[in-house]
Amino acid sequence: MGKILTFTSYAILAIVLTASVVLILPVYRKYVKTRRDVTLLQENLDRVRIEYTNLQQEVHDLEHKSSAIEKVAREEYHLCREGEIIYLYNQ
Repeated sequence: MGKILTFTSYAILAIVLTASVVLILPVYRKYVKTRRDVTLLQENLDRVRIEYTNLQQEVHDLEHKSSAIEKVAREEYHLCREGEIIYLYNQ
């Protein structure tokens, strides 16, 4: 009688453990994927915040510093001061 009870106890324990693994494994995989997605999104957010800060600084400089406007005029539009000569070359 004792061996049957022990065998039955082990069988029930094995079934419960198997059922637990079957039920928990998909949820765990989803959790791991979600954590990975959160990490990637956080990294992307950090990059976008840095870019936003840089763009804010650039806008501020363009609004308040004539040297910033002059730099854009020279680099983007190839404008120059009176009497200057611009040399363009391919790199």
